[in-house]
Amino acid sequence: MKKLKILTGLMSGLFVISAFTLVCCKGKQDQTHQQGPAKYKVETVSRANATIYTLFPVQIQSESAIDIYPRATGYIEKIYVQEGDNVIKGSPILKISDADYVQALKSAKAALDNAQLEVTKLKPLVEKGIISPLQLETAESNAKAAEAACENANINWSYTQITSPVSGVIGRISLREGSLLTAGISQPITSVASSGDVFAYFSFDEKFLLQFSDSTAGGTLKQKVAKLPPVELVLANGQIYDYKGRVELGSSLIDPTTGSLQMKGVFPNPDAMLHSGSTGTIRIPTFYKNSIIIPQKATYDIQDKKMIFTVDSVDIVHATNIIVLNNTSDNFIVASGLIAGDKIVLDGIGKIKDGDKIVTSDE
Repeated sequence: MKKLKILTGLMSGLFVISAFTLVCCKGKQDQTHQQGPAKYKVETVSRANATIYTLFPVQIQSESAIDIYPRATGYIEKIYVQEGDNVIKGSPILKISDADYVQALKSAKAALDNAQLEVTKLKPLVEKGIISPLQLETAESNAKAAEAACENANINWSYTQITSPVSGVIGRISLREGSLLTAGISQPITSVASSGDVFAYFSFDEKFLLQFSDSTAGGTLKQKVAKLPPVELVLANGQIYDYKGRVELGSSLIDPTTGSLQMKGVFPNPDAMLHSGSTGTIRIPTFYKNSIIIPQKATYDIQDKKMIFTVDSVDIVHATNIIVLNNTSDNFIVASGLIAGDKIVLDGIGKIKDGDKIVTSDE
């Protein structure tokens, strides 16, 4: 009787375990069935226009930056300008004390007057045959020499008033009122950077130069450069300069040490905002019309190939190789591998593989 009770208990236990196992298995099957294919966000490829900017650091120089040197010796009597002032051609910059030059000019004028008076006195004597014509010729020669000396003294005196040779902006002034200037010193008093066009110099490296030449219609390099669209200048503070410029060749020879070709952006400077020696960044635009544009986050790399997952009509994903033409900070311009109307997976790229079935979402 006791054995019968033990057997009955064992059978009851086995029944409970079997029932629990069946319930667990059924629960797992139901859970697997409920999960199904994962859901991923997709996007339909379309065509649009895009502008891509190629950036180059630049060094800005004025069209002409002229150093001012003294041609007279003396103390600085008056400085008419301050550093950074805008000046026009011919406006005064500084005055050198001119007492010695004025005195030299007066002496030269007196000598000229005496020489001319001597000529006047000798002419009638020659006409009357009282003296030899040679004496008159000597006097006339002396008068011409005195006239030249007077003109030279006047020129030297004019050097005491230094004026701006061009319209532009005054640079650093190295001396102050009362300082002694010596004609022929090696250090300039100041400089004047012209307020005309400014040049923003930069370089095309050899690789970019070849790409540019291949992608631009025929003609010489100069003609190809002339076809570039207007360019923008980003100032050192990140502000975009108000006026657009054009690109020109800065040199026709490639630098053998760097393998680069110097270029220059030419910008107007009517407000004298750009100064020689300052820096910035030039932006050269490239326009892409009716192009396939996709987010960079939707792509991945396999060795040297750029890949993307496309989705077919039954929501099966396919690894697809694409060729990228150019890129913005967030998007790729696609040259081949996709057409308008294709669907691509936007997220979860690392969780799927070629041939997986997914549930698509447009949100």
